[in-house]
Amino acid sequence: MKNRFLILFVLAATLFSCNSDSMISDDLNKKAVERPFKIKNLEGVFQLGGGDPAECGPTVLSASGQGTPTHLGNSMFSEQWCWTGQLDDLGTRTSVITAANGDELWCTIETIDWPVPDQSFIETVKFEGGTGRFSNVSGQFTQYVEIQFDCNGCPTGTFIMNAEGTIKY
Repeated sequence: MKNRFLILFVLAATLFSCNSDSMISDDLNKKAVERPFKIKNLEGVFQLGGGDPAECGPTVLSASGQGTPTHLGNSMFSEQWCWTGQLDDLGTRTSVITAANGDELWCTIETIDWPVPDQSFIETVKFEGGTGRFSNVSGQFTQYVEIQFDCNGCPTGTFIMNAEGTIKY
């Protein structure tokens, strides 16, 4: 019986002697790790036009969607593209992916290719920062986007995005 109390006492003393401060400082000192990054079938809508032409140029694209990229959970995607209408012009774009917990990833488009204009495009996208766990993010991915206009000549439509690359945070 005395042995049981001794073992219980030793276990209790061990538990109370643990210091949680080292766990907190370990979280703050974690080194960034490069991981695979994927987006599968992120779906959304887009609209050409709108916005302020004096501020943004002759063509504005607004897009938003929802999906589940790796490491982000159920996420929201939004993009504003101030564009001249030239297929090889990247214009000025603001892309944000908001993770399930509210952390944001900010992206810059590096290249664009239109294998089938008005139906699909391929882009190289670079992570440029973010909030929360993505505040010091780096990496890039290639995204493949299929677009479908609502009607011939319509400024609105839907898209499906798939992507693959790496993310380091």
